[in-house]
Amino acid sequence: MSTSPQDLEPYVRSAAQLAALPLDDAQVQRVAVHLARTKLLADSLLAMPLPPETEPAEVYRPAPFPPTDA
Repeated sequence: MSTSPQDLEPYVRSAAQLAALPLDDAQVQRVAVHLARTKLLADSLLAMPLPPETEPAEVYRPAPFPPTDA
């Protein structure tokens, strides 16, 4: 996927249509710019190698709420 806002506008229009969001042209452009920036941030994070001990756990099990006294 390209990071150019102009290339992302068709995607934004399609997603907005599927979600029944009435976006005008200016709103579509702003969303596309934000999405392009978000992709650049995600790409920079994905490019950073992480050692295995910093990877998230395979299964997330939240603590009980409210906490139980042991």
